[in-house]
Amino acid sequence: MTLALQGASAWLACKEQSRVVRVDTRTGKTLKSVRLRAPVIAVASGFGSVWALDSSATLYRLNPSSARIVKRVGLPARAPYNIWIGGGSVWVADDQGAEVLRVSPRSNKVVARMQVGDGPADMAFSGATAWVVNHRDKVLSQINLATNRARKLVVLTGDAPERMVWSRGSLWITGRGTDLLKVSPAGGSLEATIEIGPSGIDIAADGDNLWVPTRSAAVDQTGFPTMDALKRVSASSGAVSTVFRPTSRFDVHGLVARSGIVWIADNTRGRLYRLP
Repeated sequence: MTLALQGASAWLACKEQSRVVRVDTRTGKTLKSVRLRAPVIAVASGFGSVWALDSSATLYRLNPSSARIVKRVGLPARAPYNIWIGGGSVWVADDQGAEVLRVSPRSNKVVARMQVGDGPADMAFSGATAWVVNHRDKVLSQINLATNRARKLVVLTGDAPERMVWSRGSLWITGRGTDLLKVSPAGGSLEATIEIGPSGIDIAADGDNLWVPTRSAAVDQTGFPTMDALKRVSASSGAVSTVFRPTSRFDVHGLVARSGIVWIADNTRGRLYRLP
């Protein structure tokens, strides 16, 4: 249900078929398909590997060249959710356990568990610090990566803030019933609220550009990731522009922005989009 890029390959998590699929971004052809033991819920790229997470709380490490599984890591998580790469580690959220798990790419073992809040949904990293946004209690937590200690920064506005990036010295957060919030990474104070429509589905940063697929008020009530428009926000000025409006149903299950190109995975229709 997510998307990762590595070199000229896009890796997609296919939940229903319990597969990780590798696509050549130059030709659009499927190169590999790796079946896992349970439904795949996330994929990420980092430390020379591709990492996949399944619903049985198993983290898989794949060789990106051969697409073979080289390591399986069992996680002490009741409801694993998503993978992030940052702070020299691989991270997985335990949605029901209200914590995030830190996995060392050297030992392939869980080296720390941190209580962060109810419903950890996304993480961001900068230097020796990480942040976690929790979509149920709306708490923004800060983690000292040297000590693995987490502390509550602030309770955010919005119905369910659940997507976040770090860019230009600030945290940028959106989600269901939530505008684009510019938040101080030090103390959690709200620096600006940027109107993007009823809500943002996801957010990706590429240079000064923040890319936010938004949804309508009707879709926001359902929580479905069906995009109304793709918007570009300048991290330096806050200026907002609409760059794309789909003419038919367009769901956003994975979003990556890199080198001026936006990649979106729509698993409902089984499509990978490239938007220059």
